[in-house]
Amino acid sequence: MNAIDQIFGSQAQAPAVVGKAPDELGQEDFLKLLVAQLQNQDPSNPVDNGEFLGQIAQFSMVSGIDDLGSSFDSIAGSLYANQAMQASQLVGKEVLVETDTAVLDDAETISGVLNLDFAAADIRVGIYDSTGVLVSRSPIGTVGAGQHKFSWDGQLANGDKAPAGTYVFKAEGLVNGSLHRLPIQLFKDVESVSVDRTTTSVMVNLEGDTTVNLSQVTEFK
Repeated sequence: MNAIDQIFGSQAQAPAVVGKAPDELGQEDFLKLLVAQLQNQDPSNPVDNGEFLGQIAQFSMVSGIDDLGSSFDSIAGSLYANQAMQASQLVGKEVLVETDTAVLDDAETISGVLNLDFAAADIRVGIYDSTGVLVSRSPIGTVGAGQHKFSWDGQLANGDKAPAGTYVFKAEGLVNGSLHRLPIQLFKDVESVSVDRTTTSVMVNLEGDTTVNLSQVTEFK
């Protein structure tokens, strides 16, 4: 048993360091133990140089890992702050997110995107009011894979202007001869941005009481 093992195994413990767990070894503690080891070694059987250097190397590696972790925490904090700053600049703009609801006001046109990984035929976007009634339909036709934009100016099937409110959009089309529901994205107004320091997440609060993570925003205008 070497001097360090003897010290840890003895009843005489080093004074506790404020702010550290009882079993946590700091740099100053480690250096004191190394000095004690040299002072208390058996002159006839001194500590092997390789063993001594190995102990120092092990501590240096652990200390380096701790320093690296602190550096990563610092970088993560900077990225989080930068994300929050960028998100705050979205307030008052429109962002594209994966959703099927949007709010129509008196002078607004709702626009969206179909992101398809495949070709589809006879695509139609149905617009429904809050009660589930179909109020308009926008034909898109046959398209290939890719991004395809569409918009609705609030005009109803009878030519009247739709009242302000929340509307639901559903896209359908024929894929290999079968009718399929297609993924849809809509532009929505950003009302505010909130941050959670505990989870370091940045949330974007949209019109219609919708909240999404900043990472879910694919485009803004």
